[in-house]
Amino acid sequence: MAIEKQIAVVTGGSRGIGKAIAQQLLADGYFVVATATSDSGVAGIQEYLADDGKALSLNLADTESCETFCKTVNALGAVSV
Repeated sequence: MAIEKQIAVVTGGSRGIGKAIAQQLLADGYFVVATATSDSGVAGIQEYLADDGKALSLNLADTESCETFCKTVNALGAVSV
């Protein structure tokens, strides 16, 4: 499923600076892929992204998590930001 909008990736999108950046990118018209390390964080991100983005779990200490993240993002299309 390739996305037609420009794609932005934001790590730590569930709170603080990461959330503010993700929300600004949404306002700027990007399809935002944002990450969190917990299921509740992923759910919260998906709530504010709605259909204009995708929330993913990402644990940089876990190889399988990183591989899943990369495969999912690559399937969306080229990352712009």
